Amino acid sequence: MKIHFEPKDFLRKFKIVASVAPVMDVNPTLCNVKIVADKRFGAVLMATDTGLGIRIRVDADVSKSGEALLPPKQFRQILESAKDDRLTLETTKNGILVTGKHDGNEQWGLDTLPPDEFPTVDEFTETAYHEIPAKTLSEMIRRTMFAIDTEDSRSALGGVCVEHDGNSITAVATDGRRLAAQNADGCCVNGHEFVPAILPVNALKLLTKVLKEKSVGNADVKIAVNAVVDKDGRTSGTVHFLCGGVTIFSRLMVGRFPKWRTIMPETDGRLHAKVRCKTLRTALDRMVTTKLEPGILFTFRRGSLTLASRAKEHRQSKMAIPVAFNGTAEFVLDVSFMRDCLRTLDADTSIDIYMAVDNDPVLFEIGNGNYRYLVMPMSRDKSEIAEPEADTGIEVVGQVSTEEESMKKVDGAPIPDNDMETKVFQLLQEKEQLQAKAEQYRVLLDRAMLVIERMKNEQRVCV
Repeated sequence: MKIHFEPKDFLRKFKIVASVAPVMDVNPTLCNVKIVADKRFGAVLMATDTGLGIRIRVDADVSKSGEALLPPKQFRQILESAKDDRLTLETTKNGILVTGKHDGNEQWGLDTLPPDEFPTVDEFTETAYHEIPAKTLSEMIRRTMFAIDTEDSRSALGGVCVEHDGNSITAVATDGRRLAAQNADGCCVNGHEFVPAILPVNALKLLTKVLKEKSVGNADVKIAVNAVVDKDGRTSGTVHFLCGGVTIFSRLMVGRFPKWRTIMPETDGRLHAKVRCKTLRTALDRMVTTKLEPGILFTFRRGSLTLASRAKEHRQSKMAIPVAFNGTAEFVLDVSFMRDCLRTLDADTSIDIYMAVDNDPVLFEIGNGNYRYLVMPMSRDKSEIAEPEADTGIEVVGQVSTEEESMKKVDGAPIPDNDMETKVFQLLQEKEQLQAKAEQYRVLLDRAMLVIERMKNEQRVCV
């Protein structure tokens, strides 16, 4: 094999492919990137860990067809250190040789493993699939992936569930305390049908890297899901993506995703407020919280929303922002949950907030319901977030106006108590609070041990 290429462009794509290759594996062959060169079809880079695979076409002039394995770390160092704008890669008896075209002093040789045992990552050959613009798919991933359960990546909540309804595709993620769902219009080709499938995080992160490539632009991404459901209702199978000459293969997560539509409340009959994303995000970023006390008290009054927090070791913070609202409502939300969501939205986005009674989930909605974010309030005693002292004052962000007040206060429509999924949300919320209290006790215990140790040292000094 012998090819000629520009190292800068080659390096960018090589990094993406190399991120899939495992650092260590029972089969050392998998710890490499495979390159296949053909005079007719050009050169292709591929890597796989058997559960996730990628195949990228690279720009190169092929003088001699063949294949080889490239050690990720060493070959990346060669590409990064090369000063020549044109390199030649060729196979030798025991490995590969890289040389510069204009500078004969640039030459690197590497011993490599034979490529025969490396599994081939096949091209996208599916005839039935969904098509969706790359920009839209990237937005779907960004607006949902933050809500997955990071504590147990092996469970069904450790991935993003995708499902379809005709041409449209919906992505959903939840950790039991919050739920993010994004819907987008696509195009169903040749009657592509699939059951709800759970995409693993590593596949979504890899797909995100590929979608950032300038060569991809806003091209359509082809998605082909092959999923089956076993007798216990668990989904398994594979998914293939094709975008701009890049093929990605991934196994689906095995599991049963919650029936999230039964959790999502109806907006009718709920208190309704409107606020700009930038206004709310700026206010939340200026609130003082701690990891053990992340709660923010949301107090809605006519035309305004007051945010209040208090961290024991810090000064209390409180500020008001303008909202379109007519009524009264109060609840406590985890500030990190809100920041995670708001970072994925454009500054000028208008957010609809739907509230019911205390301890009922709060629904944030944009784009006429195309994006919905459901958050369980914290059941901590709101009295713990005390009113600031008189000299603290309230910082008002913007002018509180009631010009947009078109919402009416009506009876709430809480989710039924016997809804199994709602109970799961509540139990997980209680689990989070117990973990927080356990952490508080651990900190107090550590402090007590330090005091005891200090007293012992002082006694030794006195003696």
